[in-house]
Amino acid sequence: MPGEIRECLLPDGTKTIAVRDTDGNLRVFQGMCPHQRRALAEGDLYDDVLTCSAHMWSFDVRTGEGVQGTEAGLAEYPSRIEDGQVQVDASLVEPVALWK
Repeated sequence: MPGEIRECLLPDGTKTIAVRDTDGNLRVFQGMCPHQRRALAEGDLYDDVLTCSAHMWSFDVRTGEGVQGTEAGLAEYPSRIEDGQVQVDASLVEPVALWK
């Protein structure tokens, strides 16, 4: 449902978030903010903008791009729904991280 954030763990332990944009499209992004590694599931999703609860970095959930001066975007994982289950391919995706 649009406006909802779901945190999910991939089999390798990577945290992701699943969100629906205002058009109902499902997107799966890295689950940690690239700024200081805070859980994005604790953020606020309003319209199509996800805002991290820690330092207010904001991201467009239609594209993963940073908005309102946010320096980095979010890595998006290819996903699909099959038999009512969300399937995510993390094989070629590296989360964006400025905290390294």
